[in-house]
Amino acid sequence: MIITIDGPAGSGKSATAEQLAQRLHVPHLDTGAMYRAVALKALQDGISAENPDQQRIGQLAIAIDLSFDWNTHPAKVLLDKRDVSSDIRKPEVTAIVYIAADNKVVRSELVRQQRQIAAQAGSLVTEGRDQGTLVFPDADFKFYLDADIKERARRRLAELTRKGIATDPQALLADMQARDQRDKSRGVGALLLAQDAIVLDTTAMTLPQVVDAMVKIIGSKSNG
Repeated sequence: MIITIDGPAGSGKSATAEQLAQRLHVPHLDTGAMYRAVALKALQDGISAENPDQQRIGQLAIAIDLSFDWNTHPAKVLLDKRDVSSDIRKPEVTAIVYIAADNKVVRSELVRQQRQIAAQAGSLVTEGRDQGTLVFPDADFKFYLDADIKERARRRLAELTRKGIATDPQALLADMQARDQRDKSRGVGALLLAQDAIVLDTTAMTLPQVVDAMVKIIGSKSNG
């Protein structure tokens, strides 16, 4: 069973996917972490917004060893066998992740890896921007999470604060607005609403409420 969760930044995809996967006893695949890992590797190799070497970043995506440690919750992100779960969340990585996400070679390679992971796992909760539209168009269940942008920015600020990462609230909101525009207009892997996706507005919902709603929908359709 493949369950996809798409939506804009801060809509609650990662936390929801992680909790839903635990409830269903299946792996959780954070595809955004994969693009962040490529962006981190690019930074380490001197690629930046001022020097976006598209050919080289594509080569990096193919060459790196990218995997997840499913024995931990949340799963650790391993880049060349090293745990980079915290490093990929730093603002400097967030600032250039679009360079990886907009690259056709990177996108093609990571989509291939995501499908391979799903084939090996059998059942999976996977979340990102294009999971229900591009990567798994025949998924058993497709969810699209959304929320008011001010609420999404508040959530992201709280997340960064918990991790000890100082962030300016207004700059974070402006960055999120810019990311929304990029995500919806990019040439490959754009953030789109699948026609058969179930939309959940999480603005006024707690995490347990969102997960409960999904479990109820999956249960009712599976038993119907």
